[in-house]
Amino acid sequence: MRRWRAGALAAVALGWFALGPASVATTANGNGGKQFTVTDVPGRATALFPGATGTRWIRLGNTENFPIVVQAVTTVVGAPVDGRGRAVPGCPASAVRVDALAAPVPVPRNGTADAALTTHMLPGAPAACRALTFPLTYNGTAVKP
Repeated sequence: MRRWRAGALAAVALGWFALGPASVATTANGNGGKQFTVTDVPGRATALFPGATGTRWIRLGNTENFPIVVQAVTTVVGAPVDGRGRAVPGCPASAVRVDALAAPVPVPRNGTADAALTTHMLPGAPAACRALTFPLTYNGTAVKP
């Protein structure tokens, strides 16, 4: 069984209003250049406020001529920015948490599969955290079944 890793960067708008999703680049490990992609699903932005839980949809892409199973996707939340792309020191990145992929996801050869990640804005998040964009970095692993 071979394993592949993917890493990607995206931005998710969390707050009173949700902005459009950003696509992300793909990466591959050194095992024969195999890769899969992780991108935000267009039209499915996440809007959160302090104490809320939501769903962040991602699209897993497989460019190989065989199916894969994405076993894990984890997310690191970066420092938030406002609508003009400026840092917001009054809101820490730790105000938002994204749960890991709940279960493995099969992705067909040369295809895609959508998956949901659960997002949380902590109840004690400062008011400054509303309507901000939190950059997300995705990491994951996949195997050939």
